[in-house]
Amino acid sequence: MRDLIVVLGLLLPMPVCAQSKHYGDVAYSQPQDCSIITRDQRANPYAHLFRNLCEQSDARTKQTVARIMGRPQPSTRVLDVPAHGTDDAKRYGVACMGGLVMLRLPNGWQQALDAEHRYYTCRAR
Repeated sequence: MRDLIVVLGLLLPMPVCAQSKHYGDVAYSQPQDCSIITRDQRANPYAHLFRNLCEQSDARTKQTVARIMGRPQPSTRVLDVPAHGTDDAKRYGVACMGGLVMLRLPNGWQQALDAEHRYYTCRAR
């Protein structure tokens, strides 16, 4: 009797779900806006510590998701970099574009990577 149930279970059609177009879409380039912690609590002398903790936690979460999905991982450091198009960005050859640190090359831009080949994220200043 048990064998008959197993055979019937194997012969019955199983529902199959295809992956949707947006399966696994995760925004890797935009860091979570942790700067609201310092912006909303200007009188709190420890607000920058909480902002850094928020940014590191966000980066670790994105690293885990990227590792599982086989995608590039972000660095745990979030840098203060001049915004693209500003005088400082032109002078130093580095800019924050869409939350990513980009280095100026003679023929374009290159994404900045840390020692473990993880891409840097940034806050535009």
